[in-house]
Amino acid sequence: MNRVAILGSAGSGKSTLAKQLGGRHHIEVVHMDRLFWKPGWIMSTQAELAAKQKVHLGKPSWIIEGNYSGVWDERLALADTVIMLDLNRYLCLLRILKRWLLNKGKSREDMAPGCSERMSLEFIKYVWNYPTKKRSHVMSSALEQANHAQIVILPSKKSVKKFLCQNICT
Repeated sequence: MNRVAILGSAGSGKSTLAKQLGGRHHIEVVHMDRLFWKPGWIMSTQAELAAKQKVHLGKPSWIIEGNYSGVWDERLALADTVIMLDLNRYLCLLRILKRWLLNKGKSREDMAPGCSERMSLEFIKYVWNYPTKKRSHVMSSALEQANHAQIVILPSKKSVKKFLCQNICT
């Protein structure tokens, strides 16, 4: 695993998994939310985001977590491993609510500076609808764009834990 793309719903554990793998394998972790958002929750354009991502894609190793389908083609084409976190919506909802409660008023390290934690009904709906509205697009794109790579689908907390133990504990 030298070039790893981690995809999945908000709250599925992408950032946490990326940090754990990056720490164990000494690979830089890149958070797409950190690249996309500017201070004050200002969005980057697709061109800006693609340029920011490209800086990292040119490196010999990386772990990039986050979806951003408008710029994932090149990332998936270069990845040697794609990890899909396919956890259930209830767990993802619980996690985003817990994250919000624990980080209200603060910017997380996987988010851009100046973007303090927030919650909205729109975001809750996004997480709730992810399995029916986004999941199949993420899965099919990963399978098409990264058919050369090792694809790992982790459907539960238990499978994530087992994967981590196989890749960190040894």
